Amino acid sequence: MLWYAAIRLKGASDRKDPSTLMRHFLIRSLAALAWLSVFNPTQSSAASQPEPEKPNLTGAWTLDLKASTSLEALMTRMGASFLERKYAAWTTLAAALHQTEKVLTIDARGPGFALDETLYLDGRSYPGNLKVLGATSVNTTTVWSKDYKQLVETHQIKTKEGKEGQLIIKRYLTDEGKSLVAIYSLQLNAEPGEISAQQIWHRQA
Repeated sequence: MLWYAAIRLKGASDRKDPSTLMRHFLIRSLAALAWLSVFNPTQSSAASQPEPEKPNLTGAWTLDLKASTSLEALMTRMGASFLERKYAAWTTLAAALHQTEKVLTIDARGPGFALDETLYLDGRSYPGNLKVLGATSVNTTTVWSKDYKQLVETHQIKTKEGKEGQLIIKRYLTDEGKSLVAIYSLQLNAEPGEISAQQIWHRQA
């Protein structure tokens, strides 16, 4: 009987309190979750992927009128005068671009013509009074495309006749960085259909 009682006492002492077992189970579960969150291969590979390199538009550029398409129809819709349209059609412009991580400055020059513009590359929207292709840009936003290959400049414009709309200019490099393409797309709120044109600029040696 003493032997039996001893066994019963030992067995009772081996049985752990249910609350203690539950605490041990929760601790092991939390440890397993923490291990998975740290060593999850999907998260590790995503975090290790570098941001695609952005093209550098810095340089001295010359407009190639023959390779470019005419801006006349687009400028007509924007309210440009006859002289402004003919000047754009016949004048070879030169532009100096300087790009940093935060801004792109554009200094375009031609006989009797000058354009100085600063684009903020962080996607901010900022007001202005810039004259562009016969209209006035009242607000500008500049962002990189999702693949970081194109710089997209969006102008909210107002024409001389009071029409409002949007002018989008997409810039990207081609020919191993020797050429710069600028695609202009215009959409006026009061008029159906979009009109576009393209300029080709070559890097000066």
